[in-house]
Amino acid sequence: MIMKNTTFQRIVKSGVINFFRNGSVSVATVLVMSLSLLMLISVLLGGIFFDAFIQGLQDKVDVSVYFKRGADEKDILSLKQDISARQEVKDVVYVSQEIALQRFMERHKGEELILRSLEVVEGNPFSASLEISAADPSKYDAISSFLEQERYKPLIDIDSQGRQKITYRQNQDVIDRLNSMLRVTRAIGLSIGIVLAVIATIMAYNTVRLAIYSARDEISVMQLVGASHGFVRGPFLVEGVIHGIISATFTIIVLYPAIWWIGDKTATIFGGLNIFSYFISNLFQIMLLVLALGIGLGVLSSQLAIRKYLKV
Repeated sequence: MIMKNTTFQRIVKSGVINFFRNGSVSVATVLVMSLSLLMLISVLLGGIFFDAFIQGLQDKVDVSVYFKRGADEKDILSLKQDISARQEVKDVVYVSQEIALQRFMERHKGEELILRSLEVVEGNPFSASLEISAADPSKYDAISSFLEQERYKPLIDIDSQGRQKITYRQNQDVIDRLNSMLRVTRAIGLSIGIVLAVIATIMAYNTVRLAIYSARDEISVMQLVGASHGFVRGPFLVEGVIHGIISATFTIIVLYPAIWWIGDKTATIFGGLNIFSYFISNLFQIMLLVLALGIGLGVLSSQLAIRKYLKV
């Protein structure tokens, strides 16, 4: 046990010494790995942020069903209970005639001409309705088909063209485009992420290989005197960990002001969604992700580069 601890300490010490001894090569490796991490994390953050933006759009999309003015509230609430029990439904909100009138007045507050027009109409001109949000936008068609069943026809109002007042059919094109956009962006993000991960590994590998190349004679001597593959490989893996930690730290330092600078610009483009606010609220998780990617990239690059010089 003592020998194992001593061997581990020697490996770690040798790795730290090699890192500082390599000097400019270590600095170049850190810079290249930092660039690789910046590419990877930018794509990941962009994908997560855009996914959150699409999710925000999804949350604003719903299906509204309007009822006849004489419909019994008990029957409407019974329908609400039926539709709420379905798996594809996320939320159902009942909007009574009174609430609909109140919403209209608040929306047009200060517009005297529009508000006076209500005085011409006897009673409340608005219908009760249900606002239905789906767990997934692709499920709105199934929800709409459920509402169009024969047993609900006596409750649901009819428009001037004789169609039931269920807003999905009118908004179907928008919802379908939203679904397509979500699928395409996720596929593109995944593809770009894979390509950049490969490029980042190749860049880091080539840089680490230069450092290991300069130590090839030392590796040969160690193997001649009987050093195990683990003992020879160990210091370079420790170097890879150090490269990864420093690169991850440098990446976070660079990311912070860069994301702060573009934060307000993204807010105007994405309807108030600020990427800097998102970055700050998830800073701990992002730091862990960058650190894991940095260490993983450093260790993987060192592992691949050292294999060439290990004699089987």
